[in-house]
Amino acid sequence: MIKLRERLDTLEALMEAIEGYQHLPIDTLSQFLLDNYTVDLDVLAQFANALEIRASEAAQIGENAAASAQSAA
Repeated sequence: MIKLRERLDTLEALMEAIEGYQHLPIDTLSQFLLDNYTVDLDVLAQFANALEIRASEAAQIGENAAASAQSAA
């Protein structure tokens, strides 16, 4: 029996596919997607870039909060 894979060709489709798995490391998540879906590699690159931006923004917010706490003390 042939199993057809769902094609993920938009960032929105990819985000729906990883719902609940976003806590995994990017390498593990990428492998999961490639094993279970037909993934447009451009979309996978967009996703990786979005994760990097989100992580850097979170780090910046953390640094700003730490600086604010030090100045308040």
